[in-house]
Amino acid sequence: MTSARGRAAKAVTLAQVAAVAGVSPATASFVLSGRDGRASAGSDATKRKVREAAEHLGYVPNRYARAMRTGRSDAVVLALGTIGDPWGVSLTRAVRGRASPRGLSTVVLADESWYEFLTGYASDCAFVTGADLDPEGQAKIARLARSGIGVVAFGSDLEPDGFDVVTSSSLQAARDAYDLLASRHENVAYLATSAPDVAEGVRTVTRSQALVRHAQDRGRADTLTVQIAEQGHGRSIESCLAWLASPERPEAVVCATGYLAIAMQVAAVRLGISIPDDLELVSIGDVPGDAQFFEPVSYYGVDRVFDRIAGIVVDRAITPLDGDGVRHVLDWRYFAGATTRDD
Repeated sequence: MTSARGRAAKAVTLAQVAAVAGVSPATASFVLSGRDGRASAGSDATKRKVREAAEHLGYVPNRYARAMRTGRSDAVVLALGTIGDPWGVSLTRAVRGRASPRGLSTVVLADESWYEFLTGYASDCAFVTGADLDPEGQAKIARLARSGIGVVAFGSDLEPDGFDVVTSSSLQAARDAYDLLASRHENVAYLATSAPDVAEGVRTVTRSQALVRHAQDRGRADTLTVQIAEQGHGRSIESCLAWLASPERPEAVVCATGYLAIAMQVAAVRLGISIPDDLELVSIGDVPGDAQFFEPVSYYGVDRVFDRIAGIVVDRAITPLDGDGVRHVLDWRYFAGATTRDD
């Protein structure tokens, strides 16, 4: 009898699986590609015979061969740059939830080599973040799109050019968050993980830069405190504890991210500081519900942002682009929670 190791030395073909199962290669392909919901895939008994034959023979699908044959890879790539960002984790979960029922695998690229990776990897759609931080980002994305890869790029400085763009600028939200607290507090603090660079000529304006410049334009730069917290959940909490326990304890804080707002909540509870009576918090960016420990944070964000981006990405994977591309604008608005006063 031929061992599994012996069979592995010579790749098992789809035709061999079909022959053992007693079906056509087309039917075997439908069943093993994850698209067996179609009528042409056969009955439940047929599907079972195909899967049993594939398991017995040790058949492993060749994605590259199938991509060359069908023009599809049945894969969505999320080029997120990191796996430690909670935003990316939430987006991955949303994309996977939409992609799996459509027979699509979700692949996460956790470093900045998105261009090099995608030039050699077959995918039905790639969602790319960070391209607008690269001076050549627009041209690189356009080259990938011309090579036949479906691309959805995330960035405020990109324009559709054979690919889709999702833009979601937080700059006005940062200004509005400051104005909300400045309307009832003479001194407002801003909590971030790095000091904003407010020098003129900066190519890409961040939310931190927008907020600080806005306070300067209003003539209130001397009443704005910029506080830097260490990165990492535990270290951020420790930073917030030290700040709230100091004589410079703030009364109103705009947090650069939702997770910094959570760190402030934790620190305030440990120190017995009442939110929002003694400390008001507003976040620029939402906090997923399963990450919140206490009452909901008041924040500026995009309604159903992860579900909406996931829908755009998976729809493009299913339906190839026909035209220049679409610019999807996701507007930010205020969501009142329990960390700000009703007034």
